[in-house]
Amino acid sequence: MTITQEQPATLPAVADVLGAAAERCETVDLGAGLTAFVISRPGRVLNLSDQERIYQALIPVTTSSFGADMTPYWTQRSKEGYLERLAEFVLISDSEGTMVGWTGFHILPYDTFTLVYLDSTGMVPTRQSGGVMRALMRRQVVDSGLADCPADRPVYLTARSESPIFYRLMRKLLDSGELYPHPHQPAPEDVVEAARHLAKWLGQEDILDAPSLTVRGAYQALDELYGELPTTGDADLDKLFRGQLGPLDAFLLVGRAR
Repeated sequence: MTITQEQPATLPAVADVLGAAAERCETVDLGAGLTAFVISRPGRVLNLSDQERIYQALIPVTTSSFGADMTPYWTQRSKEGYLERLAEFVLISDSEGTMVGWTGFHILPYDTFTLVYLDSTGMVPTRQSGGVMRALMRRQVVDSGLADCPADRPVYLTARSESPIFYRLMRKLLDSGELYPHPHQPAPEDVVEAARHLAKWLGQEDILDAPSLTVRGAYQALDELYGELPTTGDADLDKLFRGQLGPLDAFLLVGRAR
């Protein structure tokens, strides 16, 4: 699948992106003029043309969100089959129908536990910091997605990120509030084991420093992930990220969800 970046990078209309696939979406009113278009098992319901339009649309929206050209990132993710493997994909539109955000997650069952992996999430700068993404993730992932996980084994909520802002958002999704890596305590062995399985699924087992949950060179397709590194104002949390991660490194974030 060929992906090109359009110039100028205007934000696409969700109606143009989804086309007839919009009829197969659940819509959720997020307030503040925002609407979520939820696609369950996108690999089953989206044809190749639908997927290509989504990949093309994600480039300008993601570039706006991260402040860096994300064309190489989505070229790589499309080759990996990002949309085909998701349990759920969500597009977010504003009151004018413009795409302003996205998120998605995977459910990865193993013999003795299940990983729920939050994969590639963001909002354009004008829509950030309003709590919308956290509320959406709680509704779709915590309240709904966990119900699809086997009930007889632990569930870990996971992600790969180099953003302390996303870390703080994800921590608020956990009832315990305990997310690893932690600024002041080592990761328990079961958390490290979950991270090892996630790294293997990501194809990055060989570049994982397991005790620190750090993936070195996690984003090799990019020159940088953020145009300007995000900070939270939480000194311990910002120090954890800036002190341990290089420009293309990332943490595997792991928390006990059940």
